[in-house]
Amino acid sequence: MNMAQELSKKVIWALSLPGKVAPVSSAAAIRDTIYNILSGEELSV
Repeated sequence: MNMAQELSKKVIWALSLPGKVAPVSSAAAIRDTIYNILSGEELSV
């Protein structure tokens, strides 16, 4: 946010927007990301 202010840009925090608009797709993306992180750490899922 500080960088946006320095650049005179407006920031809209819409952190929950993906879950409201496409809950199944956003959940799948989060799941896949977590699995990729765990597999990179050589942990079983």
